[in-house]
Amino acid sequence: MSRNYAPLTLGWFLYQTRIDNLEFIGNEAALVNPITGINVLDNPDGIQWIKKNELVLSTGYIFKDDESMQKQIIKELSDINCSAFCIKVKRFFDRIPDLMIDEAAKYGLPLVAIPFYHSYADIMDIVFHQLTKNTLSQQHYVLEETEKLYQLLFQNEGITKMLAHISRITGSASMITTLTDVALHHYIPASDPVLFPESHDLQIRAVPSSQEESDSFRTCTFYFNSHKVNFATFLLPNRTNYLCIDTSRCSLDNTTVQFLEKSLPAIALQLEIIQQSNRYQPTRNYYDSFFNLLSDMQSKSTEEIKFICNTYGFRYDEKKICITIETASEIFQHKSFKQLYADIENRLKNLAKPYFLCFHDYRIVIFLFYPRNCPNLLAINHAADIANQLFAELTEYQSSLRIGISRSHSRITSIAVAYEESLRSIYLQTRLDSPKRVTSSLDQTAYYVLEQLSNYERKKLYRDTVMILVQYDNENNTELIRTLKSYYTCRLNISETAKNLFLHRNTLTARLNLIKELLGLELNTIEEVFTIYMGICAYELQREGK
Repeated sequence: MSRNYAPLTLGWFLYQTRIDNLEFIGNEAALVNPITGINVLDNPDGIQWIKKNELVLSTGYIFKDDESMQKQIIKELSDINCSAFCIKVKRFFDRIPDLMIDEAAKYGLPLVAIPFYHSYADIMDIVFHQLTKNTLSQQHYVLEETEKLYQLLFQNEGITKMLAHISRITGSASMITTLTDVALHHYIPASDPVLFPESHDLQIRAVPSSQEESDSFRTCTFYFNSHKVNFATFLLPNRTNYLCIDTSRCSLDNTTVQFLEKSLPAIALQLEIIQQSNRYQPTRNYYDSFFNLLSDMQSKSTEEIKFICNTYGFRYDEKKICITIETASEIFQHKSFKQLYADIENRLKNLAKPYFLCFHDYRIVIFLFYPRNCPNLLAINHAADIANQLFAELTEYQSSLRIGISRSHSRITSIAVAYEESLRSIYLQTRLDSPKRVTSSLDQTAYYVLEQLSNYERKKLYRDTVMILVQYDNENNTELIRTLKSYYTCRLNISETAKNLFLHRNTLTARLNLIKELLGLELNTIEEVFTIYMGICAYELQREGK
């Protein structure tokens, strides 16, 4: 035949070796059957030693007079899925019996008639020689490609180029994930017609699975945006990450699997290098993936969180405060968001203060780090000063920004809590329609405390304190509540309050006297001031909750 077959296939054995005058009986599709070994069947019990994809040789002696055994052997070899059953002719058979040919056709088992003058030794020598040659060639290929991967590691080319090299070998997407299937790094080859067009705006999330598999090798499924992709995963030697290979668009043969397994130590070492590097370069930028980790923090062990933080250069062992800068959606969708992010980064660099900067959706998030022995109040006030300074300098964006500041946290498991607190601070700004664009959890302590109370208790506090002022405002179209809140905000300073409300000092004094008269209090003790302020806050929460 003119067609060329790959070495160690049935077609190669039939038409491209020196074994001549072979007669093939079967479907032509079987010519690509692989041959991974060769065996002899001249003993009734020998069939138990035959393996899948082996070429099976026989003189036919054991079944020459037994049609029942002829049928049984054909069926059992078909069940094993051997590459082909080769029977010598002109020895015990003039030709392969029609019964066996019909039975083989029934099961799709290819048969080969071999002239009697070809010895087992000659046939085996040819097959074993090619098997050895193929093995050496595969080993050389694996070593050569593995060496290239290690060169990328030693030349500090980075994890992306290493994944690109792996994808070139597999012809599909490759990815590094945590043990909980959070994607850390990925590479999609340009030849991928489905995933590559979306590779610059990609959301990756795992599909939950209850399938129990071994730690070292398992399969899992991810959504790449709306595309479902199946991956084979290989556990790295450090047992903290998986290397994942897209098997939706490729099949992993033995040679590729050997290469991947030899690549695992290099990948693990590169990840450790990244961790160590990031620990001393905390100003690098990280985006959505860190937020995915934040949102899933509660399901992770302390060791997993430590590993994630090390991967991203996050100083988990120091005291931390989260500052979240929320932008209007139109800013985020516009290229000015990138400029805003760059402006904030440049200003933070000038502080000479350790920080972690990232963004997600329309929020820019800063974690500031402090020594563990730094007093919480000192750290919070320092973070508030930085936030206010940033806001003051970002004049172009002020009308579109709100900034929330968390409390101080020391525990590694409270990273996500700090972020949530900063969001809560922003939420209260908008809920209460606060004129202040920068607030901290410390500023809003009263609201936090009140929200722990029942709705009944908040209403009772409101009725016992400032309800009379609210009723007076409603009946007389006045602003006594707003005046009193501003008076508190301005630290009971009449001049500053009058300026803030655009009132004459005498007008403000008259209002305050009316407020004192209605409340029946002089507001000259800390207890009175505190109680009435809590009443105002309870009213604001009650009003917004309607």
